[in-house]
Amino acid sequence: MLLGAADLTRAFYTYIVLANASREAARVIIDYPQQYSDTAACTAGHNEAMPFVNLSCTTSPATIVISPAANTGITPPSRLPGRNEVTVTTKATFTPITVLIQLFTGSSLTIQASTTYLSWY
Repeated sequence: MLLGAADLTRAFYTYIVLANASREAARVIIDYPQQYSDTAACTAGHNEAMPFVNLSCTTSPATIVISPAANTGITPPSRLPGRNEVTVTTKATFTPITVLIQLFTGSSLTIQASTTYLSWY
């Protein structure tokens, strides 16, 4: 039971880390729309989650997904002006260490957190 409680605590902590990372990436997008591309937001989310979870926008599958993505065809990259929703989703694979928990959940779980902010630019 003690190891099962430790697994549930680890899973909940992973969710908290993912929620904080998605919030930080979304904050960068909302606060600095003309100065930052999605790369800066991904870096902010990655730095917020380290060293507990390794998040990335570029590796496959992406663990930080920004919707809608910045328009990188112009310099500097920007987003659509107006009041639009920006959603940042982070996800990570969690592997329980307890055999009993693995029987109920499988060998691994995908934990996901999402943050949606309304832009004002």
